[in-house]
Amino acid sequence: MQKFIAICYLLLAVLSCAFTVNVVTNPGNVEIRQGNIIIAETDRSGMASFEISLPATITFSKPGYLSKQIFISDQPGTYHIILTPVTVLKIDSKPIGADIFLNGKFIGTTPKETEIIPGRYILQIEKDGFCRLTEKIEIDSLEKKELFYELKKIPDVKILSKPPSHVWIDGKFAGKTPVELNIEKGNHMLVLKAENFFDLQAEIFVENEQEQTFNFSLTPSARLRITAVPQHALVKINEDQKNQPAEFYTDLSQKLITVSADGYKTQQIVFQPDQGENNLHVILEPDIKELTIDAPADAVIFVDGKSVSRGSVKLKLSGDIHWVEAQLGEKKWAGIVDLTKNQSLKINFDYATLILLGKYSIAVEGVTYIPPAITYLPAGFHTIEINSDPPKQQTKEFKSGSLDIISLDSRTYLNIFSELVVPCYIDSKFIGLSPVLFYSLEPGVYSIKTGEKEEKIEVPAGQLLGFR
Repeated sequence: MQKFIAICYLLLAVLSCAFTVNVVTNPGNVEIRQGNIIIAETDRSGMASFEISLPATITFSKPGYLSKQIFISDQPGTYHIILTPVTVLKIDSKPIGADIFLNGKFIGTTPKETEIIPGRYILQIEKDGFCRLTEKIEIDSLEKKELFYELKKIPDVKILSKPPSHVWIDGKFAGKTPVELNIEKGNHMLVLKAENFFDLQAEIFVENEQEQTFNFSLTPSARLRITAVPQHALVKINEDQKNQPAEFYTDLSQKLITVSADGYKTQQIVFQPDQGENNLHVILEPDIKELTIDAPADAVIFVDGKSVSRGSVKLKLSGDIHWVEAQLGEKKWAGIVDLTKNQSLKINFDYATLILLGKYSIAVEGVTYIPPAITYLPAGFHTIEINSDPPKQQTKEFKSGSLDIISLDSRTYLNIFSELVVPCYIDSKFIGLSPVLFYSLEPGVYSIKTGEKEEKIEVPAGQLLGFR
């Protein structure tokens, strides 16, 4: 035990021994402190020697320079110390009490005087209820820079545009550019409008800065109005298709315009719009197709409700779907031809024509038809099954050249025809393009319009009528 105590005293004696430390500073005349006690000062050349017990923390300081600390824990030697010169920055503001940030680091509130390292800084000054001020500053060694700023309460936002435009912010009209506005901090929806230019819509973010400028350029536009004959023509630019009169707002690039209508030849036009108003009128040519009808010599032929010949005939027709009737003495025949599928038709009075109407499906000799439909039967007895509730069945004799209609309801079915393909209306309601076949109506008086022709007709019950 006594031996252990002796060793401890020996160690304490060694540790408490003073060691000589040599320092060289740049600049000279630097105070050397341990804690708050000055233990030495370098001479004009920056040299000093002093004794100190180790380990120790030593502070070097001189007015105009940043203080520097070193920790000495090993054997003494010579230490070279370089102090960094500082500058004095004084910042004040109106109102006072604004937070100061240098390169994002908080350094205090105004008024504030501090020592900093020379260089370039981003200075920010903030105070609740006032705009944040951001500025780049540069300060030299040993310089004393004084800065004063007057903070504004509401951000000044300047909105510029080419061309000058009317401005809406958050749905409220705000004037015409160039315009300066006071806008609250945050996101705002901006709309700019100018005649013959596309509307511009943008979201802007107003920061808490004293001045912000938003600059916009609107895209020139053309208003293209296209009318066409016939009135049911459709107008298409790229993938945008409209009924005419069709209006498009577009840029000033060259456009391929397609105008099409059932029963007419499609027309394509390359058009270069001018800025502003553009008008274009297009007249389509009827799409004429040939129909060859083979019929007995004395048969009277009707196409779309109009007598066209006696016996076989070759016709030129507008449109694809047509209703054909024929009569030879007491014999009758009727049918529909689709010129996109077949351009020839043979009328055969050896068969009976059966027209099926109504809302129920009808089976004839095991073949089911969805009305309206037409079928042809050889002369003789045939079984008809109507899938009504309850179902009905009848066996009926059909004669060569007969025209029979089967329907369970009292409605009348109307065929509407015209020379060219035109829109058809009943009591101002659009029902389709001519010809309209087997349109069902309750008995009554109706106003029928085809193209420019309009007429009132009385519709009786349970008939098949034609209107041309």
